[in-house]
Amino acid sequence: MFLKKYLLSIFLLFSISLLAQQGDKNDFYIRGAYNYGFILQQHNSIGDLVHGNISGFELNYVKRATGAKLWHHENNFPEQGVGFTFYDLHNPKQLGNLYAFYYFYDIPLNKNPKPFRLYLRICEGLAYAPVHFNPITNHKDELLSSPVNAYINFKWYWRWDITQWLRWEAGFNFSHASNGRFEVPNLGVNLVSVNTGLIYKFHSKNRTPLTMIDSSHKAKSKHELLFWAAAGVNQFGEPGGKRYLAQSYSAAYYFNKRNTHKFGAGIDVYYNAANYVQLEGQGDTLSTKLQNIQVGIKLAYAYNIGRLSLPVELGYYVYTKYTSDGHIFNRIGLRYYFKNNMVALITLKTNWGVANYIEFGVGYRISLKK
Repeated sequence: MFLKKYLLSIFLLFSISLLAQQGDKNDFYIRGAYNYGFILQQHNSIGDLVHGNISGFELNYVKRATGAKLWHHENNFPEQGVGFTFYDLHNPKQLGNLYAFYYFYDIPLNKNPKPFRLYLRICEGLAYAPVHFNPITNHKDELLSSPVNAYINFKWYWRWDITQWLRWEAGFNFSHASNGRFEVPNLGVNLVSVNTGLIYKFHSKNRTPLTMIDSSHKAKSKHELLFWAAAGVNQFGEPGGKRYLAQSYSAAYYFNKRNTHKFGAGIDVYYNAANYVQLEGQGDTLSTKLQNIQVGIKLAYAYNIGRLSLPVELGYYVYTKYTSDGHIFNRIGLRYYFKNNMVALITLKTNWGVANYIEFGVGYRISLKK
């Protein structure tokens, strides 16, 4: 008798997880969660700003994938939604609180549904910091110098569907906020925390029948070329100093391993007017402004969620006169592929993790073999 009850319980839990794979368009969930952790100290100068552990809470509105689009199936029926997170940085005078507003995707990392399942959250948005650098009243805060900042969040968590309506979650959280050097100082806030919370599921009584799967986002070939140009603004020198235009021109080859994963390599050409001014200030006079260009080669990876692509790039300058930031550069951000192969992008260009500027650009994709 006990064995029958045990097997029945396992069957019910598996059935609940299986049904949760595909949601109805009218289903929605509400998540409440708590964070507890610390500020990651990426520089010795911020040691005096960290007075203790951070804490906070988050509130999310969540929608399940309906299965109406091919990328729902390719990404194991992810969840997506909007959220708000509050962080108490445990230094009210110099750091204050951080308020984040964002859009996110929660992606199952294993294909088969299980009562316990590992997820990855990918999230981008805006962070508001009412307490930030001020040359008179808060001159020691080198983390954030503007109230509005870009916000990036990654979370790895395990979930347990307790019932068809209630879920418990727990995991690890990493968040970053900065203005991309639009204003200085801008070391950025890096937060690491453990996270736990509950989700309540609101299920629609009437199920919408699935009649067709939209696959229009699917890459047309295994091999493709991508060309784009972008520009951004960064501040150089003391706080309140002049802002300079930065430009980038890129070409890359990508191999679509799967429609959700692509690997590539390419070349970047950068021209940052702030570098030219700094070189002149150091006494390194250039014969022409063209000597200020930086040429780099890179390796690239991109995770694709439908037409949205999340690139990560690591590169090395093979030519540069400006060496204060080293020879290694990185890029992370967002790209959106339109049906006509045009691409719009917003990415953060950094030098070994130190923000250089946020760039906005457009590009074009060329499929090589169908």
